[in-house]
Amino acid sequence: MSASPGLLTTIFAFLLVLGPLVLIHELGHYLVGRLFSVKADAFSIGFGKELVGWTDRRGTRWKLSLLPLGGYVQFAGDMNPASAPSAADDGLTPAERARTFHVKPLWQRALIVLAGPMTNLILCIGIFAAFFAVYGRVVADPEISGFSADSPAQRAGLRLGDKIAAIDGEKVESATDIGPRTAYFPGKTLSVVVERAGRTLVVPVTLATRELSDQFGNKAEVGDLGVEMLPPVVGGFYGDSPAENAGMQIGDRIVAVNGVAVAGFGDIPRLIRPNAGRTAQITVLRGTKRLTLAVQITEASIPNAAGQLEKVGQIGVRAGRLEKPGPIGAIGLGVDQSLKVVDGMVTGIGQIFTGERSVRELGGPVKIAQYSGQQFSLGWEAFVTFAALISINLAFINLLPIPGLDGGHLAFYAAEFVRRRPLGVRSQEWAVRTGVALVLALMIFVTLNDLVSLRLFGG
Repeated sequence: MSASPGLLTTIFAFLLVLGPLVLIHELGHYLVGRLFSVKADAFSIGFGKELVGWTDRRGTRWKLSLLPLGGYVQFAGDMNPASAPSAADDGLTPAERARTFHVKPLWQRALIVLAGPMTNLILCIGIFAAFFAVYGRVVADPEISGFSADSPAQRAGLRLGDKIAAIDGEKVESATDIGPRTAYFPGKTLSVVVERAGRTLVVPVTLATRELSDQFGNKAEVGDLGVEMLPPVVGGFYGDSPAENAGMQIGDRIVAVNGVAVAGFGDIPRLIRPNAGRTAQITVLRGTKRLTLAVQITEASIPNAAGQLEKVGQIGVRAGRLEKPGPIGAIGLGVDQSLKVVDGMVTGIGQIFTGERSVRELGGPVKIAQYSGQQFSLGWEAFVTFAALISINLAFINLLPIPGLDGGHLAFYAAEFVRRRPLGVRSQEWAVRTGVALVLALMIFVTLNDLVSLRLFGG
């Protein structure tokens, strides 16, 4: 197991994640407010005492404040948390009052409030889209090529060669769709639609509960179908591939390594890794031809389950086929991936409310800081991906209809639209106070949750 990063690295990584995400969120509010000629009195990263700041020529005070757990834009006319209108004798001229937030049309106020979460969502989509554009995505037929020990899918009657078409009504197009369709439902019975010899069958499968642990010791319970989904078909090569140099081609199906039969792609590393530096006789099917290729296995160093570098053999083949979308396609995939993340969040929160998952799975600022440091230590790709996930979490949380959050203001505006007049100022103030109290109580709870889970406290 890898050692967790030091305290200074963790704090730096936490600020490097949260600071830009808060800045982007608040810039969304600020820029749309400027678009509608609303004056911003203050733009703050953090809450509480100002540490450093300056006032620009528009009269906006830009500042960095003591507590870095968020930020805010205070628009002109925001006299209290409910954005109540200023008093008639506030001393403002008609021109100044026209630049206050509360006098703007309902649709403009709603767009200003909505802009913050939407900016975070757009950032997440952009990050995912950029990764798809640069690295592409692996697509593999969802064909069952093997089963794990005590596989729930095998017990339910699924067979080798079955193609999974859908899980609980969710279409499956690639083997990579299986994990997101099952991971959130340990112990649940799902309807699995498979295609077998021209027939379509619906098979109920009760997922196994597996505990996964990463190299930092973080554990999670996930649902497991117990299948190997990658057929042993060569989808591509990487590096100076020994297999490609020996004449292997994309589309070849590996059926044996040194005479040992291969059922799924997962069998290949098991047979190759212990044989670094040796020559392997690899049998492939290419169309109707059966060929045997002599492949010189190269040596590489990769992290093992304990997080230590281990020398293993490799032949440089990749499962599935790599697809590189164009810009529009990458954006579409980014949107799809972001929606999957949101769907997973909604599912997880729903399971906590119904008691299917423990409230101990809720994380707060301490856990975000801990994960920030860990992902930072794994390289920029892992760190940026983590930032995208936090960005979409910020968007989701802020859109909850809780007074005091962006979603609470939008709920007020929805009520104003239906009633044709705003809610009373006093009603809004009480609602906001209740919402802020709820948010603070939740923050205290998840922070205590985080502290209890630390090894320092026996977690």
